[in-house]
Amino acid sequence: MSVIYLIIAGVVALLAALWQYRKAKGKSPQHLLFVFLRFLSVYAILLLLINPEFRKITVYEEKPELAIVADNSSSIPYLNQQQQLGELLTALRQDKELAEKFSIHDYTFGTQLRDGGNNDFKDRHTDLSQALKIFRDIYRDKKGAVIMLTDGNQTYGEDYTYTSRNFPVPVYPVVLGDTTIHEDLRISRLNVNRYAYYKNKFPVEVILNYEGKSDVQSVFRIRSGNNTVFSRKVNFSEEKRSEIIEIHLDAATKGSLTFHAELVPLDDEKNTRNNIKEFGIEVIDQKTEVLIVSAMTHPDIGTLKKSIESNEERNVTISKPELPVSRIDNYQLVILYQPNTRFEKVMQHIEKTGKNTFIISGIHTDWDFLNKAQHNFTRDPGNFTEEAQGSFNASYPVFALDDIGFSQLPPLRVLFGDVAIHHPYETILFQQTEGIATLNPLLLTTENNHKKTALLLGEDLWKWRMQDHLKNGNADQFDKFVSKLVFYLASNKKRDRLETAYETIYDGTSPVVISAQFFDNNYVFNPEASLHIRVTDKEKSTSRNYPMLLRGNYYEADLSDLEAGAYTFGVRVDGENIQHSGQFRILEFDVEQQYTRANAAALRKLAGHSGGMVSYQKVSDSLYLTLTRSDLFKPVQKSKEEKVPLVDWRILLFIIILLLSAEWFLRKYRGLI
Repeated sequence: MSVIYLIIAGVVALLAALWQYRKAKGKSPQHLLFVFLRFLSVYAILLLLINPEFRKITVYEEKPELAIVADNSSSIPYLNQQQQLGELLTALRQDKELAEKFSIHDYTFGTQLRDGGNNDFKDRHTDLSQALKIFRDIYRDKKGAVIMLTDGNQTYGEDYTYTSRNFPVPVYPVVLGDTTIHEDLRISRLNVNRYAYYKNKFPVEVILNYEGKSDVQSVFRIRSGNNTVFSRKVNFSEEKRSEIIEIHLDAATKGSLTFHAELVPLDDEKNTRNNIKEFGIEVIDQKTEVLIVSAMTHPDIGTLKKSIESNEERNVTISKPELPVSRIDNYQLVILYQPNTRFEKVMQHIEKTGKNTFIISGIHTDWDFLNKAQHNFTRDPGNFTEEAQGSFNASYPVFALDDIGFSQLPPLRVLFGDVAIHHPYETILFQQTEGIATLNPLLLTTENNHKKTALLLGEDLWKWRMQDHLKNGNADQFDKFVSKLVFYLASNKKRDRLETAYETIYDGTSPVVISAQFFDNNYVFNPEASLHIRVTDKEKSTSRNYPMLLRGNYYEADLSDLEAGAYTFGVRVDGENIQHSGQFRILEFDVEQQYTRANAAALRKLAGHSGGMVSYQKVSDSLYLTLTRSDLFKPVQKSKEEKVPLVDWRILLFIIILLLSAEWFLRKYRGLI
């Protein structure tokens, strides 16, 4: 069609020019010149109005990409390799041949992969596998290479030698650190439960390892304060390189207990930091007992039991509704799964005693019975079902919760219709149907006369836990969400306007985070308050103040920069005479300092799986030659085709002005104006 329009525009422009000069006598060259100029200017204007599109082909060369990835973990300065790494980075960045041949990008990695910059070596973990997964996605359809400057010691994530299989581009590790094997004793692993029970024994499993060729003897011992609670001689040799010790220690006092495990070092041992590990436990008087009552078999039952018992402070019992009602008094929380008429005695006892409950309804719930058995909510019975996802309420004020991506989790099966709630309530999750969020609650909590109740209006909760496991490799996020809900429902403590959440013992590897919530006089969360936390080191008697930052429906302070030790803290609210205090301990442990040498063997596997090569302490000449001379890294010539509208061709406007100006000056010169 554009060609037809262009032909029509040409005819119209010619007719317009001839019409303009129709009264001119004869066909002198002057007359034909004016007609031609007018034809061109009118035709150009019509072209702008039609605005045809032209294809523009651009030919360019695309360089292969080179990622220079530097280890930013604390093991680099521990192995005295920070200067070597800096010199390698400078040499690679300033190499003219590499800059000419590659498009170079800088990265650092430790706990996670980041864009390059100045290395501060403050990462407490090394996750090489996560960095490789990201590069695998980046270079899936590209030419390039990865130079990795690292000691190869991974402390977090899956085995990177497995992740590197079928890698799309070659990886060239540069090994930082000594590769010589020195005699070394170490505590490889220490397994202990987080909680123990008062006046009981708790198990401790210790795995000891030895590197070397001599026959050596040492002593493994565990101290609590100044008292040695366990001691044993251990022997190692070239044939016997490990020993597993299983111990049972007494939980003699309540509260937080800290223990010091030590494997006495050899006389000439180079690294003694990996001979010591501290561990702590929380000694509690009894578990929180949770009862699940269900008249049916459903995967949700097992899911709830696993999630609740992921916290060792809690124990779950599953029972049919016909249990003796007197047993209910032994539990702090009762979960009623899809109640029906068989729950009559259970519901009567709960209403009489004011026991906290978590009611889960679904397509088999008898709402005729449930409406009569309790007074918190009612709904019209119906048989129509629909699927609904959860939409997280970031303003939920009762206790601190995080959105674990509810809108991306599989939908639950719910009964169609609205629920009437007869007491003040707060919604945790709204129903989201076919991607549209509604104001209908999916999960809510209510509190009346100090009795707490939660209501979930859907079944197939097991799908949420399974999806969390598929996405993250574990179900920790889902379990943590359920744990917080159960903690709130199982507690009969009077609600305070200022509430804090923290661990009494931090193991030295996880972030040290304390969170708090502040409510107004009506117990509505106040997001405009100003909270500060004052942390005092018990041993040094020094204090530091931190602001607490708003994170949705709670405030948070990250204290991960604190050194190992015992601390007390106080959280205060500006302008209010309210304060909450507590204490915690950070254990001495840096997993990055458990290695005495670089893991050259694993880096050789990484290079072999990806088609690269290993260099030691420097970028080898053979690696430079491979990168700068190999046909594998030749630039690729590509072409890009794009449609360009004529209106974008600005020179046409100048041509129109030039043609009209030329015509005007010539007419003026000839005396025709």
